[in-house]
Amino acid sequence: MLCALGSVVFAAATPAGVRPSAALAAGFAAAALLTSASSLPNAAWTGGLAAVAASAYLFKPRLKLAAIGIGGALGGFWASLLEVQGLPMPVALLVAAGLLILTMRLVRTRAGFATDALKEEGLLAIGVLGLGVAMLPGVLDGWQAATNLSGAGGAPERAAAPVSIPMWTLALLLASTMLGALYSFWGRR
Repeated sequence: MLCALGSVVFAAATPAGVRPSAALAAGFAAAALLTSASSLPNAAWTGGLAAVAASAYLFKPRLKLAAIGIGGALGGFWASLLEVQGLPMPVALLVAAGLLILTMRLVRTRAGFATDALKEEGLLAIGVLGLGVAMLPGVLDGWQAATNLSGAGGAPERAAAPVSIPMWTLALLLASTMLGALYSFWGRR
């Protein structure tokens, strides 16, 4: 989800011009060539990279081209993830690249498609989502360790429960996502 949303948000935020478009395309091509269904990028590194790219785009104008290149790389990672889901790689590349091209085209031809405020909010959301993805593997390892430790002191016949995300965590994620969407719709009025 981070790779798909991140690539679209960075494509929408890419300013018109040859250099920004080339940076997006170069990032996409590099990631698509270096990853495949058998060599996917690490989720924690991808999340951290997306968060750093969103921050760099928003707060360091000199690093905007590098951030756009990382946004393109998220699209290349997404093509590899589509391949894992069962899509043939040529079709996955067409889907991922086609969505980036369509997004860039709509931003340039329809002024109301993605306003500056919406682009900034999207980049902020990608930064937060990237941080969440970067931290999730560590949190899940912690839950697994806590489950193992709590099962170690109990009766020998009691097996450790399978690791799952608690319902309150899912409810918090759903509520914050819905509130963010409502804020976005309210802010566009």
